[in-house]
Amino acid sequence: MIPKDKHDLAAVEQLKEADAELVIPILPQLLEWVQDMNWPVAEPMVELLLRYPNEITPLVEEVLRGDDDMWIYWCLVRIVPKLPFYSKLVLADAVEKIAAMEETPFNEDNIEAAKEALQSFEP
Repeated sequence: MIPKDKHDLAAVEQLKEADAELVIPILPQLLEWVQDMNWPVAEPMVELLLRYPNEITPLVEEVLRGDDDMWIYWCLVRIVPKLPFYSKLVLADAVEKIAAMEETPFNEDNIEAAKEALQSFEP
């Protein structure tokens, strides 16, 4: 059920119809498909991932604490603002660290994206 390539929209459609018990174990691999939102599967994959906020929150946190600038950016822009408030609370520390960093390995776009994502944290 994991997409074979960036154009495999059929796999995403299958995943949308699949039982949660089949999807949840492969969420880490599915999150990888939002590393570049220019890929055709990326946007529908975000929609699918957001169906599992409890399960993806720790995975997103891992990304935010990592060093893949593009993946961090897309998580901050496309996933974090759409998560429920309780998930945002879990991610708050990681997002705040990115937003507060002036002299960091984070690029300017990620710092701005983190600041904007924090605005979505208002209940």
